Amino acid sequence: MTSDADYTEARIRSGRRLSVIWLVPFIALVIGIWMIYVNWASQGPIIQIIFESGEGIEAGKTKVRMKNVEIGEVLELQLSKDAEHVLLSARIEKNAARLLRTDSKFWVVRPRIGTGGVSGLGTLLSGAYIELSPGSENRRARVFEGLDAPPVTPLGTPGLHVTLDSDTNRSLNEGDPILFHGMQVGTIEYVHFNTKQRRNYYDAFIAAPFDSLITDNTRFWFISGISASISADGVSLEMASLATIIGGGVSFDVPQGLPRGDRVTKRAFFTIYPRKNAIDEKYYEYSLPFVILFENSIRGLSPGAPVEYRGIKIGHVIRTDIDYPEITNLLDPGSKIPVLIEITPARLGFEDSEIVLPKVVSRIDALIASGLRAGLATGNILTGSKYIELQYHSGTVGTGQIFADYTVIPSIDGQIGLLLDSLGTTLNTVNKLPLDEIVGSANSVLEEVAETLVVLRKSAAELEQILADPASQELIVTLNATLKKFELLAIDFSEGSTTQQELERSLNALGHTLRELEPVLKNLRHKPNSLIFGRLPGEDLEPKGVRE
Repeated sequence: MTSDADYTEARIRSGRRLSVIWLVPFIALVIGIWMIYVNWASQGPIIQIIFESGEGIEAGKTKVRMKNVEIGEVLELQLSKDAEHVLLSARIEKNAARLLRTDSKFWVVRPRIGTGGVSGLGTLLSGAYIELSPGSENRRARVFEGLDAPPVTPLGTPGLHVTLDSDTNRSLNEGDPILFHGMQVGTIEYVHFNTKQRRNYYDAFIAAPFDSLITDNTRFWFISGISASISADGVSLEMASLATIIGGGVSFDVPQGLPRGDRVTKRAFFTIYPRKNAIDEKYYEYSLPFVILFENSIRGLSPGAPVEYRGIKIGHVIRTDIDYPEITNLLDPGSKIPVLIEITPARLGFEDSEIVLPKVVSRIDALIASGLRAGLATGNILTGSKYIELQYHSGTVGTGQIFADYTVIPSIDGQIGLLLDSLGTTLNTVNKLPLDEIVGSANSVLEEVAETLVVLRKSAAELEQILADPASQELIVTLNATLKKFELLAIDFSEGSTTQQELERSLNALGHTLRELEPVLKNLRHKPNSLIFGRLPGEDLEPKGVRE
């Protein structure tokens, strides 16, 4: 038997050590977290682009590219709260995040046909994609407004941006060319219409090195591709490029006679003139409206026709219609046709400022009272176009008449009306003449003239017969010989000849002798017997009377 001492007491300890097997899930967790971090750190930012439409864009398929290199992908499409726009979320790769500036541009590339040609044909097979044009600003952004069309000029292109404006009926579109001497040097990038000013504004870009052509004296004008003109040199027809004929455009240059001016180096504003020959006319901002009431026809007068004074343009016609409350019945005998015009104070010598407008109105009112009148004149005989000519008409006194809140400039008959009046006055004068008596006297005079012509014909015939007689011919020969001798005699007695000098000496001697005989002749006239008795001293004896 064994004793209790032979047994060893067992020691029990609690197991606190971890099993090696638990290292496997821990390492897997660390690796997973590291992979999630690496994936998150390698991803680029998520941006939001606002488009007008989501046409051609699909989440998870449409790519974001730059220069045909994929830099991102569209993640989600949703409508804005007002349902007016499409909000597009896209993830951009990390290495392209530096391109996301505040002035970066995004647009959808799809097939397009425009004045500049056809683009985006490659998307017919690959589908539409979003193109990025990086900006140059230092600030970064995550929300952008997408463009409806690609920008006309890529960002960063050297050149000059200018703003053009016009108030004519013609307009330009984005992408229309800007020409200089027929060569395209720029494009229209953006078009905006100001509803308050009712003017079109255009953001234009002139590429380098042609931006050096823009100076403070530069003028822009519309071009239509085809232009024709008639002058003293004949008819001229000019044609531009096909793109200009289809879409139009603008051109610029410095007017003849002006210096080129200083170069423009930052954005400036220029007005587009309607045509090239209008660039010589300076643009003025302020003008005053007036109304002319015509009694006769205004056919040939259209809006835009010039208003002139002594051949100088001082304004233009605005309206030629009758849409006024004051015109109730045009067929009334006393109804007149209103024509609304604008006069530019600066063309009259005033300052182009709003301050001088009341002064100009007062001055024109005074001129109307002094006889200022408006009449129609023919500007082109071929087309029948007319213009308004202001002139002073003596013998008239104007009054301050108002029509539709406009000051009225009284009208007079134009050139044709004055011509017709003068013709009518002449016809009335002719009608008052005693034409019957004048015609009778004229007939008598003509009869006498006819009788005189008959006598002259008879005398001419008789003279012809006399000249044909041989005796008359001999007489003519004798007369010619006599005239020759007389001519020689006249030469002998001409001034400076010997005969003339001798005759002059004889006449002088005769004159001297007569002067010496003058006292003797006087004595003989008083005392005829003085030659016999001589002259007695003292008084002459007077006979005495006989005594009775």
